Amino acid sequence: MRITGSTRRRFLTRALMVAGATAVGLLQAPISLGREVGAHLARIKGRIIMRMDPDYPQWWSSMSWYMYMPKRYPDLIVRAKSEQDILSALAYAREKKLKVTVRSGGHNPAKAVLRDGGMLLDLSRLRKVEIDAAAQTAWVEPGIHGEKLVAALAKQGLDFPAAHTGIVPIGGYIMGGGLGWNMPERDIACRSILAAEVITADGRKLTASANENSDLWWAIRGCGPGFFGVVMRYKLQVYPLYHAMTKSKYLFAIDKLPQVCKALEKVAAAKKEQLEVLAVVGRFYPPDKPPAERDLVCAVSIFAFANSEKEASALMAPWASSGLPAQSLMKRENRIMDYEQLFSGQETDFSSPNRTAVENIWTDDVSKGLQALAKKMLDDPPPSPRCFALSAWGFSNTREDATSCVSTPAPHYLSWYLMAEDESHLALNRRWMDESVELLRPVTRGHYINEIDPQHYPQHVAECFSPESWKRLAKLRKQHDPDGVFYSWLGHGDQKS
Repeated sequence: MRITGSTRRRFLTRALMVAGATAVGLLQAPISLGREVGAHLARIKGRIIMRMDPDYPQWWSSMSWYMYMPKRYPDLIVRAKSEQDILSALAYAREKKLKVTVRSGGHNPAKAVLRDGGMLLDLSRLRKVEIDAAAQTAWVEPGIHGEKLVAALAKQGLDFPAAHTGIVPIGGYIMGGGLGWNMPERDIACRSILAAEVITADGRKLTASANENSDLWWAIRGCGPGFFGVVMRYKLQVYPLYHAMTKSKYLFAIDKLPQVCKALEKVAAAKKEQLEVLAVVGRFYPPDKPPAERDLVCAVSIFAFANSEKEASALMAPWASSGLPAQSLMKRENRIMDYEQLFSGQETDFSSPNRTAVENIWTDDVSKGLQALAKKMLDDPPPSPRCFALSAWGFSNTREDATSCVSTPAPHYLSWYLMAEDESHLALNRRWMDESVELLRPVTRGHYINEIDPQHYPQHVAECFSPESWKRLAKLRKQHDPDGVFYSWLGHGDQKS
């Protein structure tokens, strides 16, 4: 299903309708904040939403993509328009001893931007991009959507590994690592951060890079929503644009999943870096029926990042020669596409607001993990027919990198997403997720910080990093934010997390 402008509006419309029943509770804010807003926040040109404001419920619900929101309410929301707004907001937070969480777009499925009390500093309006085509670099503000960034770059023959969902903003995505287009070749996106402009907890503006404040640079490259500062801009390495990006997609009956996985194991071992291989288990067939009337199938998508049809064909050869394409229920092969086309047509994106439980693993046995989830989906179907599991084969070619805190400890990635059609599904999804996390523990080698649920599985946060990186991050937090101005990761270290 195409993600159109009207679909984007539905994301916000759904969010704006969530809070009506709880509006009275939302408006019970500390009186002192309301009385002193004029004196302390007058320099801010952006919008300030206090908890006692009549429109607080609507703004609160728009801070996250999701329909089912946690009962966590910041004392105020500051929608910054400039660097000065950020500095003034942090000065106010320090004076009032308010903890701060920072938002770029609200896509994080743990809803980490919503904390109980404190300040939510919203950077989503900061969307400028400055491209240096000759140097193949770009300065990018955190609120720019991935599809807008790659469109601007494409006009100059350039590219960046943005998120597979086009309306995900760059800030939270890249700071948490960034599993993007053509990751097997371009690496996890945070390792393309060459520098960053940072406002620290004490209000200083610093540049972080390999040669300047390199400890902050190391932390920015992958630490996710537990960062102890505000990043206003990122300097990104950008890359030549491929002119024949080619996609083939196949649907297979679920009883063929063992054969599909066996073939994908061979493809992952033989393929070149410019080939991206995704396999998704969900209720996708036949596509012209409602999800509840569809069969569970495996959808395999093969992306070749090439500059000619001949080059794309050579990249896809390990899959094409496997014999599997002829056994598919449906297929669409060898379509040369631009990013606008790649971003559209993803039904799993359309269901994003309904996500209530999300988890992931890095694994060296993605075949076993995907088949275990598929069996559970057959034997014990989750309540929503729109739930699915996604696997990326041979997705990461770099285990550790000394210049970034992020860890990708195995070559394959597996994530699964549980939807809710109504509130009665929430508890059922939690039970299903607990069981599936335990089921996959034998093949789990680590996690990806942007798609975990740290409130229910706080131990997974540390498992997104190597033990050494986890200890170093704790030391840097004490060094750069000794008074605890910024919230840590959800579920870690803060009484009001």
